[in-house]
Amino acid sequence: MTNTKNRTALITGACGGLGTAIAERLCRDGYRALLLDMSEKVHAQARALNQRGFQARGVVCDITDEDEIKALFDQLDADAESVDILVNNAGISPKINGKSLTAEEVSLSEWQAVLTVNLTAPFLLSRTASPRMRERGWGRIINMASVAGRTRSMVSGAHYSASKAGLIGFSRMFASQVAKDGITVNCIAPGTIDAGLGGQLDAHMTANYKKNIPVGRIGEPEEVAAMVAYLAGEETSFITGAVFDINGGYFMP
Repeated sequence: MTNTKNRTALITGACGGLGTAIAERLCRDGYRALLLDMSEKVHAQARALNQRGFQARGVVCDITDEDEIKALFDQLDADAESVDILVNNAGISPKINGKSLTAEEVSLSEWQAVLTVNLTAPFLLSRTASPRMRERGWGRIINMASVAGRTRSMVSGAHYSASKAGLIGFSRMFASQVAKDGITVNCIAPGTIDAGLGGQLDAHMTANYKKNIPVGRIGEPEEVAAMVAYLAGEETSFITGAVFDINGGYFMP
């Protein structure tokens, strides 16, 4: 059985549909939740969880700003609060009228913005959290990749695909470097999910996408949250550097 008592999970992108489902699941499993988002709504989200008897705190934080991340963890240290589980969930996938730009159409500024949120922020958070985890001899880092980082995507731009493929590569390298310290690093690669970035698709695009999914539907955020909960547990100490595909059979490596 997983011992969740006194363990805290930090979840980025907590106000999105997927982040909300992850926070809900981990709270139900007994973890404390530290919810990070750029939106002030994160405070209301934490209050709603606390009113149901869970332990949650919302923090407005720009995860692309190294100084803000350092200040957050310095404050956690001062308050004797730990981050035992890091869920790098935040991500962006810019579209125009529901469609991604081609690589030739993507501006340099947009390319850099996507890689900063989707790849650099997890790097910054992981390298800040891992020394604290090492001191305790235990930690879980769970990075939200994408099927777009595993194969050609029907709906995502080249910048998004590159960022998610890069996150998978980073996760494997980092996993090998911190494994001896009791820290595991794994990726989840969702396909189209009925929340967050997947929720940006219109009905026509969703219907077309379903035709390529063997199970005949798009995924639910709770299905991804269940994998997060599994990887956060004690029983997964021998699983690291792995990628878990949750895509209804759209991609089978």
